[in-house]
Amino acid sequence: MATNIRDVASKAGVSVATVSKVLNGYTTVNEKTKERVLQVVKDLQFHPNSAARSLVGRRSMTIGIFLTTGLAHPFFTQILSGMEQSLKSKGYDLIYLAQLSWNKEYSFVRHCQSRNIEGVVVFGFQHDDMNFDELIESGIPALFIDLDVKEKRAGYISSDNQNAARRTVHYLAELNHRKISFLSGIKDSYVSRLRLKGYLAGLEEAGIPYHENYVAEGDFTRETGYLAMQRLLRLPDRPTSVICCSDLSAVGAMEAIRDSGLSVPQDISVIGFDDIEIASYVQPALTTVRQDMITIGKRAIELLDDLINDEQLAPPEAIIPTELIIRGSCGPAKE
Repeated sequence: MATNIRDVASKAGVSVATVSKVLNGYTTVNEKTKERVLQVVKDLQFHPNSAARSLVGRRSMTIGIFLTTGLAHPFFTQILSGMEQSLKSKGYDLIYLAQLSWNKEYSFVRHCQSRNIEGVVVFGFQHDDMNFDELIESGIPALFIDLDVKEKRAGYISSDNQNAARRTVHYLAELNHRKISFLSGIKDSYVSRLRLKGYLAGLEEAGIPYHENYVAEGDFTRETGYLAMQRLLRLPDRPTSVICCSDLSAVGAMEAIRDSGLSVPQDISVIGFDDIEIASYVQPALTTVRQDMITIGKRAIELLDDLINDEQLAPPEAIIPTELIIRGSCGPAKE
């Protein structure tokens, strides 16, 4: 008796993705292949709950989302709002696949099969957080947010992080800043690497020398923003401005600046990234890069739907433009 979908695929001489298509009632599989797969299913008595429901010709119309951040995180809530708009228009339900105990041995595939998932959105992970090989090899359509995964049945969506960071440097240079520091997110994360690359490109284009000690590492949180800014303030030749990889870290940086007896933006200008709600409420209001999180959420579901319905589709890659929102936390550099 088969214990998993791979046994069926092996005996039928097809891919796991093809078996999944047959079991979920897709019409894109040719009739001979479908008959062969269903015969193997019958011979091996392969009848998990998900397959049993699919064999009567019904699709589950269910998408799952794996994420490491909590549902209350301000960045995620806006993305979720965008996802819900596309979900409604396409008739899908969404299952939140909670952070049970993420580790290298966790099986994404078993979790998807147990919930009869047609496709998944993966959000909040880094390349070294999990072993995604099983998920990708399973043929379950997957759409990654802010993680550059491109495989046969997997693609990704993200903001234009590199050009956004370049634009922040150009803006500060227009305000005559030459001592521009950078407060990163998680060092090796996809978005942090691109934003750092954009920061370095912006410095070069503005003719501003790069100083290694002007780059401080954080992890997108308010707490590390505060600590990283303290380190920058202790430099003998402290920066006159700082670009932060999140609004939360920018708020922490502003608190550290004030606690040191300095002012924003009179002494140090601050730029954030995301444009979450708090950015417009802090004093002074935060200049920041606005990510179009509603569009990211909507497009994530649209791209995943395309993957679900077209097995031959090339891996999608979508980069969403950003906008620099100018508020009160930046001012001219002191002479």
